[in-house]
Amino acid sequence: MDYENFGLSRDLLYLSSLFLGAAAAAFLIMQRKTCTLRRKSLLFTVILCLVSCVVASLAASIILSKGLIFSFLLIYPFMVLFLVLGGSVLYFPRAGGCAFVFITGFFAMLICFSFLAFPGFNEPENLVIRSSESELVFMKDGETWNINNDRRMIRFEAVSITAYPAYPLIGGEQRGLITRVLRDDNELFVLKGSSKRFSGGLKKSWGFLREEFILDLPAGYLPPGISLSVLFNGQQLFLDPPVLP
Repeated sequence: MDYENFGLSRDLLYLSSLFLGAAAAAFLIMQRKTCTLRRKSLLFTVILCLVSCVVASLAASIILSKGLIFSFLLIYPFMVLFLVLGGSVLYFPRAGGCAFVFITGFFAMLICFSFLAFPGFNEPENLVIRSSESELVFMKDGETWNINNDRRMIRFEAVSITAYPAYPLIGGEQRGLITRVLRDDNELFVLKGSSKRFSGGLKKSWGFLREEFILDLPAGYLPPGISLSVLFNGQQLFLDPPVLP
């Protein structure tokens, strides 16, 4: 799905499933023989509030997606998961609460992995290269590297990561960054914020698609007096003349 409000529509649908599960659990608790009249009255009020939340979330999801959200089949397993989770949290407070905490922590970890380890494209300062007779100066995020300008080939590597589209909160989001710079396969430096090299091209693991990109500047491409920016948009590495002071 590539329409603008897919992520919000998906998450609202998951939220409606969570509320629906909780409402179903409250209804089942009302059927217990041990449930007193006062408690039934309280649970009935809770059910009405939960059903109202279900209707509001579901309506917002349908409006935002114009009903297209239901054609995305990958969301249904997650809807069932939230339905069961919402019911178990209310019906089995201890066991359900533990499951809720575990799943919340799991997705918090995914958010940290995809949004903190990998920034949005071009959010940080561009990687700028300035060339002189004797050296190349690389500048990014307030850091500077100087190397000898021997006119040999320079290679730039970048990594993008895309979350599984059905994941709550982060599904379909793409993040990425330039990771390192090499000359003749010798590592010149690793850029700030990047981790170890991600090799192997295209990889899938734990619902994440991870892809590596390469840009080679041929030998002699940076004669003295040249200034360039190296940019990464998630689909390719490319050069652009920067606006320099």
